[in-house]
Amino acid sequence: MKNSFAFAGSLLVLLALTSCRGDEEGKYHFDNKVFVSGTAFTDYVFVKRDNLDVTTTASRRFTVGMAQPEAREISVTFSQAPELLGRYRAFYEDPTAELLPAEGGYYGFSEVSASIPAGSVESSPLEFTFEHLDRLPIDGNRRYVLPVTITSSDGMRVLESARTFYFVFSKAALVNVVAGMENNCAWPEWTDDTQAVKDMESFTLEALVYANSFDRKISTIMGVEDLFLVRLGDSGPANQLQVAFAKKVSEEATSPSRGKIPAESDRRFDLKPFRWYHIAVTFDRGRVGVYIDGKLKESARAEVSGTDGKPVLIDRVNFAIPHSDETEGKPRCFWIGHSYRLQTDGELFYERRFDGQMSEVRIWNRALSGEEIAAENHFYKIDPKSEGLVAYWKFDDKTKGKTVRDYSANGFDLKAEREIDWRGVSLPGK
Repeated sequence: MKNSFAFAGSLLVLLALTSCRGDEEGKYHFDNKVFVSGTAFTDYVFVKRDNLDVTTTASRRFTVGMAQPEAREISVTFSQAPELLGRYRAFYEDPTAELLPAEGGYYGFSEVSASIPAGSVESSPLEFTFEHLDRLPIDGNRRYVLPVTITSSDGMRVLESARTFYFVFSKAALVNVVAGMENNCAWPEWTDDTQAVKDMESFTLEALVYANSFDRKISTIMGVEDLFLVRLGDSGPANQLQVAFAKKVSEEATSPSRGKIPAESDRRFDLKPFRWYHIAVTFDRGRVGVYIDGKLKESARAEVSGTDGKPVLIDRVNFAIPHSDETEGKPRCFWIGHSYRLQTDGELFYERRFDGQMSEVRIWNRALSGEEIAAENHFYKIDPKSEGLVAYWKFDDKTKGKTVRDYSANGFDLKAEREIDWRGVSLPGK
C-alpha cells in the first residue's frame, strides 16, 4: 500500500514537472512576424521658413524587422496609405491634420521596398525623400501627414500594431531638436596646433540649457577645469551659475591659483529646473561678462592671487589642449557637459555631469556686445557665417551615433561618450 502511494506521488510530481516544462516551452513558441522597428511610429519633418533657413528637401529612414531570423531573404514593401489618415487623427488626437497632397511633387514614390537578409532580423534602412517643401503651404499650426504601411511581406505575417508609419510635416520652430545630456558628455578633438582656440585674448561662450535637477555638487556646462569653466554649483548653491578660472602664477606653484564669478554666493545667478536659459560668457583681455537670458549679471576682471598676494590678471585663455581622458597626468582639456573624472566616480564618472538638455552651443573669437547677445532670436539661432564664429554646435542633428555637427566653417565636430539622446522641443515657446 505504501508503495502504491509512493508511486502515485511520484507520478503527480512527474506530471507537474512535465506540465511546468510544457508551459515554459510554450512561452517561446510564437509566430514570426514582420514589423516596423523602433519605439515610435511617427517621424516629424520640420519645414523651416525663417530668414536663415528654408527647407527644400528632406530624407527620412527607418527599418523593418522580425523576432527570429529566417533561412531565406524576406522582401517587405511599403505603400502610401491615405485611407489611414483618420486612424492617425484619432490615435494621436490630432483632428485637424491634413493629408500631404499628392500634387505638388512633394514625394515621388508609390512603393518602397527593403529586404531582411537570410539569417538576419533587420533590414537595411528604407529611405523616403521629400522635395519642393519650400512650396508646401504650412503657415501657422497647419500639419500634414503621409501614412505608409506594409502591403506585402513575402508570405510572412505582419504585426498589426507595428504595420504603419506616419510622416508628419509641420512648420519648424527656431529650435525643434535638442540633446539630452544626462550622463553624457562631448568634446572637440582639438590639438596644440588648433589656432582658432589657441591663446584666445577675446571670446564668447554660449549655450541654451535646461536642467532636470541640481542634485550634484557641480554641474558642468563647458570649458576646461582649472583654466576657464562655465558651471553650476561647487562652492555656491548647486543651482547657481558660476564662471571659474585659474592660472599657475609661478613655476614653483604646484597648483594654479583660482578665482570665480560671482566671488560669493549671489541669488542673481540662480537657475530653476525645467526651464530653458540662455547662458553667455564673454572674455576680453581679462574682462569677463556673465549674461543670463541676455541680461548682464556681472562684469569683472579675471584675477587670481599671485605668490606675493597681489592680483594677477588672466589676459588670455588657451583652449587648444589635445583631447584625452585626463588620466595619468594628462592635462585638462575642453569638455561640454563634463569637467573631470573623480576617483569616486568609478567607470561612470557622472558626478560632475550636467543633468539636463543642451542646444545652441557656440564659441566665438570675439566678445559679443550686450546688444548682440540680447538681439531678437539670438538665443535660438544664428547665421553659421557670422563674423568671429569659431564653433557652432546646434545639437539638432537627430542622427544616430555619437557625433554632433559643427555648423561653422571650421568643422570642429563633437564626439560624444554615448549615443546622443535627441529630444523634440519647440523653442521659443509660445
